[in-house]
Amino acid sequence: MKRRFEATADEYERLPGRLAGHMAVEWQRLDALLTPEPADAARARYASLARTATAGNADGLVAHLLTAALDAMRNLDLTPSGIRADPAGAAALLRTASWLVDTAAATTAEQTASLSRSDPDWTAFVTALEAVAAPT
Repeated sequence: MKRRFEATADEYERLPGRLAGHMAVEWQRLDALLTPEPADAARARYASLARTATAGNADGLVAHLLTAALDAMRNLDLTPSGIRADPAGAAALLRTASWLVDTAAATTAEQTASLSRSDPDWTAFVTALEAVAAPT
């Protein structure tokens, strides 16, 4: 179980860096929209990109929370003698580790829900660009 938490925390730690690299290119590309004709399209695309950036930041937070949960579990002696030696301490560490994992899961769910709101923005972006590109 600890190895799975470690692998998941490592993956969430890598995600923001990869996403930031892709987004750096996109931020530069979007500068082309900051002219009068496609300006209406820019708002929708920037909204979608802002949500993606926020999700990337949340991935870093999830990595920290999972790493903290893993640290709590590493400090926990789950052998029968370890638990008998300090049942209250074992319970406190387990509760804290559980809370950290729960908070990481809630953060992931919130960001996933937020990203789903980008679909209408993407549609609005494409529609606005088509309107600009359509011959009159």
